[in-house]
Amino acid sequence: MRRIVAAIAALFLSTFTLIGCSDTSADSHGSHSAEMGVTAANAQAAEIVINGFEYSTPAPVMPGQTVTVRNNNDNQHSVTSDTPGLFDVIVNENEVARLTAPEEPGTYAFHCTYFSDMHGTLTVED
Repeated sequence: MRRIVAAIAALFLSTFTLIGCSDTSADSHGSHSAEMGVTAANAQAAEIVINGFEYSTPAPVMPGQTVTVRNNNDNQHSVTSDTPGLFDVIVNENEVARLTAPEEPGTYAFHCTYFSDMHGTLTVED
């Protein structure tokens, strides 16, 4: 009788362990974020922050992911790709804007069109 109870307890425990470890969330492409190499935490934290006259950039983002640009400054800034036409977002004083990351993996340099000494990079990974 003890063996049956132990077997049932082991089966019960393993079932809930498997359920607890499963990930049913999918990104906008219909595949799991962990499989793409970019974690869900990174995806949620995709934000470029402008403090003073410097950019803080996020961990790598997924292709096509929306990236928030937060301007914590009293000056208007931009996040403009060094590659013309890739992305160009103007962010007003103390406001938030959004851009779409490029579809191709890579490291993309960007700058501020208003302040020529401001530069950053956005990394896109599968």
